[in-house]
Amino acid sequence: MENQLKRKYGLLMAMCMVVGTIIGSGIFFRNEQIIAIAGGRMWVGIAAWGIGGLIALSFAYVVGVLSTRHEKMGGLIDYSEALVGKKYAYVFGWFMATIYYPSLTGILAWVSARFTVELLGWHTSAGINQFTSGETWAIALFYLVAIYTLNAISPKLSAILQISGTFIKVIPLILMGVVGTIVGLVNGVTLENLNFVADEAISTIGIRGNASAFFYALAATVFAYAGWDCVMNLNSEIRDSKKNLPKALVGGMLIIAAIYTMYFIGIFSAESVSVTAAPGGTREAFMTLFSPVAGTLLFVFIICSCIGTLNGLIVGGQRSFYAIATRDVGPKPKVLRQVDSETNVPNNSTTISAFMVAAWMLIIFANASNSSVFENFSFNIANLVPVAFNAMFIPIYFMVIVKQDDLGIFNRFIAPIFAVLGAAFLVFTVFYTERMTVFWFYLVFAALSSFGLLLTYGKNKTKFKNAWMWIVVLVALIPVIWIFILLFNVFLSFFNLT
Repeated sequence: MENQLKRKYGLLMAMCMVVGTIIGSGIFFRNEQIIAIAGGRMWVGIAAWGIGGLIALSFAYVVGVLSTRHEKMGGLIDYSEALVGKKYAYVFGWFMATIYYPSLTGILAWVSARFTVELLGWHTSAGINQFTSGETWAIALFYLVAIYTLNAISPKLSAILQISGTFIKVIPLILMGVVGTIVGLVNGVTLENLNFVADEAISTIGIRGNASAFFYALAATVFAYAGWDCVMNLNSEIRDSKKNLPKALVGGMLIIAAIYTMYFIGIFSAESVSVTAAPGGTREAFMTLFSPVAGTLLFVFIICSCIGTLNGLIVGGQRSFYAIATRDVGPKPKVLRQVDSETNVPNNSTTISAFMVAAWMLIIFANASNSSVFENFSFNIANLVPVAFNAMFIPIYFMVIVKQDDLGIFNRFIAPIFAVLGAAFLVFTVFYTERMTVFWFYLVFAALSSFGLLLTYGKNKTKFKNAWMWIVVLVALIPVIWIFILLFNVFLSFFNLT
């Protein structure tokens, strides 16, 4: 074993990590939700995808600027450590290792399996739920084990999978965006959909007002734009990272926002809203537009897209505990910072990461199956986790303004202020759409963060004295968030905005 990762990836791999990790399941199953929310209001979907992309671009731009100033191991942890402090950096890193990567990885494994079951035609009869069937979860487990094994044995094959998967996954998106738009305008489906009024059979959300529909649609896009951060965990493995990372982040986000918006317009025009807004509507639209055979082939590409994103999250997530351990904090740092001499992969960190994914898979299954255990204690992982991740950047953006005096006016002031406003807007959106479930999620976040701080600093009295304030703040915020949600609901009810 050794303890140093080598620089083995170039700009192409970095770009494919950004594009390939973001473009995956989110654009497909979230798009169905957004069409249901928007109904015939095409502008709601375009605005949600466009503004969501602009906000994500502002995050990636500021982080890209920081990547030219700070470089160690862990990317985002580097920046939070340099600008905010070691304790905050540890909490941030612990959040990514125990909540962010494992929960999103679990969702991607489940969605990849769900589309596979749909492709194979399993459980299409009434009364059988393909989302929670044993076959769905067995395939999800297979995908997880297969990709973790691939990354542990041959990182080069994993890189090939990431690069090839990126090019494969944009094919159905671009085809639907171009062909769907043209065909819809010619045969009149676009005009019919623009005049469509959603009913309760499709979505109770779809009959809300324009502002409400936009907030719900925007919240749905956050998950689809998540994942750009995975490339930051490879910053010490990317050649000439100070030049290549900013290019990959900004260039990748521009490509993704354009493709997402184009795809939404295409699928909105390809088939009636009543079809595309329902579960399985994506496949129906592809089959209608490209014939059953071609539509099925493109649907295979969609599954490859999901698996490529799953691979990207695993590549980033398996280095999360390693990034913490290189700073000599967290559980068993000497063990978790070891790197295999043959594959140059932190296998011990990977093992713990896989365990965390398995734990979150249990929570995801319980939520999906409406388990009575989680009936009053559940939350929308796909919405809350990405927004929480973006919210944790707010102190970093503020400190860019305070500390990075070597930057120009735009990079030091305008860009981070815009990023702060974007993050704050997403927080407002998730409070608006999720309400009390935000509180349940925060309880999980506070509990895991406090446990992580105790695990690292509890045995050392001197260090613990410096960390106890973080735990006090985390606990003190519990009643504050509860009261805020109650007042927020009263405010919305008073102005009839619910």
